[in-house]
Amino acid sequence: MHNTLYPKPSFDQCIKCNACVIDCPVSNVSLDFGGPKHLGPELKRLIENNEYIDDSRIDLCTLCGNCDLSCPENVQVSTLLAFSKEAHAEIAGTKFRDFVLANAETVGKLASVFAPITNLALKMKPVRKIMEGVMGLDSERLFPSYRFKNFNRIYKKKTANTKRKVAYYAGCYATYNAPEIAEAFVKVMEYNGIEVAKPDQKCCGIPMFANGQMKQGKKNAEYNINSFLEYTRQGYDVVVTCTSCTLALKKEYIMYLQSEGAHELARHVYDADEYLRMLHAEGELNTNFAEMNVKAGYYAPCHMKSQGIGNPAMDILSLIPGYEITDVAAGCCGQCGTYGFKKEKQDISLSIGKSMAEAVEEVNADYTVTECGMCKNALDQLTSKKTIHPMIVLAEAYEKAEKRS
Repeated sequence: MHNTLYPKPSFDQCIKCNACVIDCPVSNVSLDFGGPKHLGPELKRLIENNEYIDDSRIDLCTLCGNCDLSCPENVQVSTLLAFSKEAHAEIAGTKFRDFVLANAETVGKLASVFAPITNLALKMKPVRKIMEGVMGLDSERLFPSYRFKNFNRIYKKKTANTKRKVAYYAGCYATYNAPEIAEAFVKVMEYNGIEVAKPDQKCCGIPMFANGQMKQGKKNAEYNINSFLEYTRQGYDVVVTCTSCTLALKKEYIMYLQSEGAHELARHVYDADEYLRMLHAEGELNTNFAEMNVKAGYYAPCHMKSQGIGNPAMDILSLIPGYEITDVAAGCCGQCGTYGFKKEKQDISLSIGKSMAEAVEEVNADYTVTECGMCKNALDQLTSKKTIHPMIVLAEAYEKAEKRS
């Protein structure tokens, strides 16, 4: 059972030590950002005293969560930053581009319906230049492709009947951009004798929180909480294949809503690799993997680090015979969800991702493994290595073993 005793968002414990500033990816590459200390705890003090002065620099925050990890007093700095983003959006308004990026699910639904046309258009330089001029999207940034046969079309199962049963939160990326991840996860669970149900769900809200759309993000959170609690109360475990979505269900809903439902749900939420690691610890994991003579590099997303659960993907993949996996030990990728798609963030985003790209090339593995779709987007653009989700690797190892038996 998870510890969900996150402190309420408060500035009281902040001792102004600058640890969060030192570990902030943006502060490390730009002097334009005031830093998480100033735009988090200090702005919160002004808000509490009705002295708030709008600060547009809050837009430079990525909400990566590194500030939370570095704080010696356990101040949830990123939560304070999120509320500052909300205050700024209410005062300054929201750009149309940011509104579109915040609504990743709606974009995914529409784009997947017209997937062949959408994908072609996103690759055409004239179209990208128009999008840059009209919306402020970075024409040089790689955009993820969409699938007409998305996971909502593929998978309709609403109930499970095995001893262990999983309620799967797929998220926008595995639903509309990479349904092969979701399909691989279902296969991995099947190889472990676990049926997977897919409850009704909405976008986790992370893109909304990052773009100051707190009210809409909270609505999505409430919907997801109510939907998944119906399953957890029937003995289901909630498992997620995207680290940002996992963080939302485990922590962000608690921090932003402070509700009993958010706390109750969080106690049943697992990252997919974390779940498999738990099965292994309890002697329930199927370890009949085929040998795979592969050298892989692992890139840990910021939102995985923020969960404080180590690197479960490395723990599980290392069980595959012949599978050599090395932590590339890199910082933030610079994509940061919707952040990297914004033209004015281009220099900062690429500067942040530079050290990651260098670390990946230095490891010189056959490919890079990561759980986050947006980190994959940055890895695909900034490195020469292919990027694969852990579930796809595991599904392949199981399938090859089955064929050889």
